[in-house]
Amino acid sequence: MSSDEDENGDDREVQPPHESYNSHSSESNMSVHKNNNSTDTEDNHTLATTSISLSNCHTDDKLPKHNPLLSGCRSVYDSYERLARLDEGTYGIVWKAQDLATNEIVALKQIKFDSSLKKEGFPIAALREIGVLLSLSHECIVTVKEMVVGDGFDKVFMVMEYMEMDLKEAMEKSGSSPFPQSEMKSMLYQILSATHHIHQKWYLHRDMKTSNILVHKSGKIALCDFGLARKYQMPLKKMTQMVITLWYRPPELMFGETVYGPEVDMWSVGCIFGELLKKDAILQGQGEMDQINSIFKLVGAPDEENWPEFTDLPNARILRWKNKNVPLIHETFPINSFSGGQTFLDQNGFDLLTQLLSLNPRRRISAGDALNHKYFQEGVEKRLPCFNIT
Repeated sequence: MSSDEDENGDDREVQPPHESYNSHSSESNMSVHKNNNSTDTEDNHTLATTSISLSNCHTDDKLPKHNPLLSGCRSVYDSYERLARLDEGTYGIVWKAQDLATNEIVALKQIKFDSSLKKEGFPIAALREIGVLLSLSHECIVTVKEMVVGDGFDKVFMVMEYMEMDLKEAMEKSGSSPFPQSEMKSMLYQILSATHHIHQKWYLHRDMKTSNILVHKSGKIALCDFGLARKYQMPLKKMTQMVITLWYRPPELMFGETVYGPEVDMWSVGCIFGELLKKDAILQGQGEMDQINSIFKLVGAPDEENWPEFTDLPNARILRWKNKNVPLIHETFPINSFSGGQTFLDQNGFDLLTQLLSLNPRRRISAGDALNHKYFQEGVEKRLPCFNIT
């Protein structure tokens, strides 16, 4: 799949975070982001990859393997019992369901077809998301098990592993008390592990936020919602700037950058890190200019020293912001302090946070380097139960 995108293309901007929910109960994860500039070759490749990868999806050794290439997709009515309707959004419905053959609990996500179905066929965004997820097998990325169908040509379902809630909801349910530092490190380590794997496979997620991270009662965390994910390559090529939910969007995109790589996801991880520390989103702009002001208030405004390439951005001479040259990040995230309901943050943790929230994307830490940061050298279990979910 090509990484090229026309900046005037049809990739739509994601909704603000207060309008987003998790993968099995969300409009966010059910988004259909369509790019009319994709070639037929790319789409056919995605479909072929999806079909081949799903051919061995039913892996219970006690049961015969179902090959959709030979027998077609299984019937949703014969294969799954829907237990509860989790949510309905603009782009479809998600159920909690049980596999009738194995009794496994799964999330059943219906793919939404719009009125252009007869003209345009299967939604390309859904094909892309399925293909991406099947290409990114990792313990901290949500698993697609198979595709099943109903009694109509527009009844198509994605069967995914079931996880109780998203990280945003889990934080709200855990109360106002700060997380123990060990749990804090465990959650962030899993998020970084998934992000590192995505980038190693030459994908950008482009919509990382707490409502796109699922939580299992075992403590497992899994990244979801790959509707905006795209392949990238070196040298980097142009892609649309209208990606990533506003509160988690890096400053370079708001100033018109169209040539970017994994660093855009790493800014989002920095916002998630801060949110886990505070149990609240740290940059809550009411629009792009307000978001820019919030960012510059936290980490300082760009200058020749901290971001010399800034003046080359398309909107650098157009947009105006309040003069905030003194960053407040030290006051927002005090080091070695137990006050204010914040999770304890040592000097190593603060250093990692500031490297993730670097204004200059070239100085932003990579996921691989973040995993090897001193912050994770002590006091973290790689799989620690984080929440008591009932």
